[in-house]
Amino acid sequence: MTQPKLAEQQFAIGSAEFSTGHILKKNGELFLTGDDFNDFWQIFNSFEQAKAFIIEKISRNRTIECWVIDFTGKTIFFYNKNGEQQLG
Repeated sequence: MTQPKLAEQQFAIGSAEFSTGHILKKNGELFLTGDDFNDFWQIFNSFEQAKAFIIEKISRNRTIECWVIDFTGKTIFFYNKNGEQQLG
């Protein structure tokens, strides 16, 4: 998956359907081959903002899962209806 270009202090989140793993656009629609990755990644200027956004988003829609990547493209936080998930 194409990673967004982030400044060192920025973080991006992505989301997918919990039950299938299908990738979702920011608006909740299914991300299809050929779609623009700008419609997928949501960018935040702090980890705290990204994390709070994910937790709120999943509290409103427990059928999705979300993750945060840092400027290197590494996933640093993963959350779903079961709470924070261990990485690595």
